[in-house]
Amino acid sequence: MKLGKLLFTVIGAAVLLGALVTSASARNIRTSSVDHRATWTRMDFAGGFGTIECEVVLEGRYNETTFVKGLSFLLGYITAGNVSRCARGGMTINRGSLPWHIQYTRFTGRLPLITGLIVIFLGVEFRLRDPGTGATCNVSGATSSTIGTYTLSAGTVARADVSGTSVCRGLFIEIEGELRGGTTNVDNKAGARITVTLI
Repeated sequence: MKLGKLLFTVIGAAVLLGALVTSASARNIRTSSVDHRATWTRMDFAGGFGTIECEVVLEGRYNETTFVKGLSFLLGYITAGNVSRCARGGMTINRGSLPWHIQYTRFTGRLPLITGLIVIFLGVEFRLRDPGTGATCNVSGATSSTIGTYTLSAGTVARADVSGTSVCRGLFIEIEGELRGGTTNVDNKAGARITVTLI
């Protein structure tokens, strides 16, 4: 009888310890690379007189390959940005505003199988040219709100989306528009996919 109670207590303690270890191990996220690049064949800014459509490449670097899942945690920076060409209107990244901060917000899915990471890009600045009138305006870091969503498939970053509302101000004009775009072209700047794991 006493042996049975002792055995039950030991098993219960082992299960509890296992649960605590699993919970503790889910505190951190690890990526396979500190370097990352995303290429959008089409990123839009919709608002004002028409929709601006451009090809955009953003490159960045995380501070570490491992980080704590903490709200507003600074993951790293967008260090370079380039607009390859525009099918409608025009867009130019203000390179003087770089680097932009990448701030962790939350994950999607349920532990231990997360399906995505949500971040905020801070300090995003760019110049726009309206496709209809040719009028230009500037989005400053103070008026931009840009959210990044990284979708995971079997632990690999399969897609990167940007979205957010920004105010673009120019001479006699003020446009509130939405920046949006999605791409599956995400890698470590050397052509390899980036993996994300819980540790």
